[in-house]
Amino acid sequence: MNEYLVPLTSACTLVTLNYIAMKVRSKMLFDSYEQFLAPLLTGLACIIMMLEPLPEALGLIDLRSLPVFMAGLRYGLPVALLSTVMPIGYSFISHESQSWFIILQDLLAPALISSLFHNKEYRRGFLDISIRHGLQICAYVFLLRLVIYGFLQGKLTWLYTIDQLFMLAIMSATFIIIIIMVNDENKSWRLQRQMELQANQDSLTKLPNLRSFMPIADNELNKRRISIMMIDLDNFKQYNDQFGHLEGDQLLREVSTVLQHHIQEQDYIARYGGEEFILLSTETDPLTLNLYGKRLCSVVTESFLHKRHYDQSPITVSIGISTAVAPQVNLTQIIYEADQALYASKHSGKNCSTLYEDIPVGNHKKNA
Repeated sequence: MNEYLVPLTSACTLVTLNYIAMKVRSKMLFDSYEQFLAPLLTGLACIIMMLEPLPEALGLIDLRSLPVFMAGLRYGLPVALLSTVMPIGYSFISHESQSWFIILQDLLAPALISSLFHNKEYRRGFLDISIRHGLQICAYVFLLRLVIYGFLQGKLTWLYTIDQLFMLAIMSATFIIIIIMVNDENKSWRLQRQMELQANQDSLTKLPNLRSFMPIADNELNKRRISIMMIDLDNFKQYNDQFGHLEGDQLLREVSTVLQHHIQEQDYIARYGGEEFILLSTETDPLTLNLYGKRLCSVVTESFLHKRHYDQSPITVSIGISTAVAPQVNLTQIIYEADQALYASKHSGKNCSTLYEDIPVGNHKKNA
């Protein structure tokens, strides 16, 4: 009877190894090297299972297949096959009897079968791994072993079948526990990611908020010169007063979408507050920036020809632009200068863009 406790011990060991691997993954920068670390950790788990041989009566040598199940299901065939390299090497080094047969049955076949149920979302963590897929993998491997045994022996014995059913139950229960652990870890990761997104995203426009914009702009400014654009929706108070705050909110959402779709690919836009947006641009040439600002003004006007103020004036934006004179200057100063340029655009009749360097000194906004 004690021989039936051995696979339970191996199963507990494997669950513990999976828990350790998940904690290592969460504490380290695992994602960048997952293509290499996943096969490495899976291969090590297989070898540890190989060090815990099962009683011969159970018809299995060990539980080396189980780590490969998860590798194939979660990461696909390439990672699953890479995961078998270390245990295959260890099998030959340890002079395991019937090495090629065991490798095909307990490593390569499980890698192929489990990868048939792979979903790319399993790897990214955005989708819970299906327990049904896990049970199907265990069932197919179980049937494969019965077929192989029947082919080699000429017939199946009841004792062998019962022992295989017992091992199927152990393998299935262990694999389900591992899947549940991985899914719980992924749920925690998705919840944390959602909370981070909500903290860094403007709830109305779904653009990044100023809190997330500042460190990104600071980091970019430490590496190179940048430009900042302050973009303000003209006459927004009057629009709110005429059509109501719900319509005003809808207009802000639509303007943010238009701006997001028409800025340069490498640029970064966020909601500054109220009806203002702030844009980080890697462009520093004054002529190009001026054309860029004018193009955004035109795009907004053309996109909202169907919407008008009470006096039939179009929906427009005003833009102020400032460029850092050198890397690592004060970001707050650049934003202040862009705000000064925005004030000049407003003073010039709105629906235009102004470079800070083009503003006469006497026209600077007071106490901005």
